[in-house]
Amino acid sequence: MEGIRLLRDGMRAARNEFTDEADWRNFIATRVRPHPALCLAHEDPFIRRAFAKPRGYAGDAVLLDFIYHHPANRAWVATAPPRGRAALGFSTNTPAPRAVRNRAWLLANEIDAVCARAPRAAILSMACGHLREARDSCALEAGAFGRFVALDQDVESLEVVRRDAGPLGVEAMEGSVKTVIARGPRLGSFDFIYAAGLFDYLNDRVAARLLCTLAGMLKRGGKLWVANFLPGIVDRGFMESFMDWWLIYRTPRQMLEIADALPPGGYSSRRTFVEIESNIVFLEVRR
Repeated sequence: MEGIRLLRDGMRAARNEFTDEADWRNFIATRVRPHPALCLAHEDPFIRRAFAKPRGYAGDAVLLDFIYHHPANRAWVATAPPRGRAALGFSTNTPAPRAVRNRAWLLANEIDAVCARAPRAAILSMACGHLREARDSCALEAGAFGRFVALDQDVESLEVVRRDAGPLGVEAMEGSVKTVIARGPRLGSFDFIYAAGLFDYLNDRVAARLLCTLAGMLKRGGKLWVANFLPGIVDRGFMESFMDWWLIYRTPRQMLEIADALPPGGYSSRRTFVEIESNIVFLEVRR
């Protein structure tokens, strides 16, 4: 645990020394990747999975289950060497993973609030992963909603959703950013739409197009939440160098600039707020 903490803090300091992205990437390629510390860090199954990207991207749903301390990953933890298990105790409890758990808790509470106001509420989770916020939502557990669509392009993640949340009435649906932009309104209209971690990977142009599409799918009085990691998180240098996990970070102002793409007059309000530890910003759009 102490070793991973030292690496995290050291890579934060190193990252702050670079103003040029190309120089930072070159430093990682020439100084970090050949170093024996990389193999030691990868004894932690959480760090190793992000780097290996078995599904083609770092932040897949199985990786997030390490952050959620979900029992589905017990086998991965059990087969890790003792040093890796010790490292896992620190690596999944730093500010970025805590922010992911805070994000899920906020979403679960908002789902409950929406369903309390409208018992037949329609909800859409965009890029749902394993939909782990469901376990913190009383409304989902009780089936106190009208329609709940969990959409993702990862068919393996959707199988988990079908198994765990399907009996509650959740519809697991395959779809990507491209298909939603092209055909999203065919899914119907919703009281609450949210995208938890998706916008961390979208450039401004695609983010703005998707935001407009999702906002256009809101019912009158409906609400859209889009989350994004803030710049300056202490884990960034370690995530990029030892985990090969690269996000697009945005400030609250930059989130509002994306919302400038919304057509004028169609939405009653837009605002931003941050989770309790100030590592993730939410953009809220109301129709």
